[in-house]
Amino acid sequence: MRELWNNWSGTLVSVEALATLIVFAVVAAGVVTLVEGRRHKPTKD
Repeated sequence: MRELWNNWSGTLVSVEALATLIVFAVVAAGVVTLVEGRRHKPTKD
């Protein structure tokens, strides 16, 4: 039973780490997009 729990716990940690990486990538992409948008100053029609 403990072996199963250790395996499940390890999987949860992996999923959590993967989710953190995805969130970080999305936030980074958003920041880059904002910075690029301000740098280019697109004209609104």
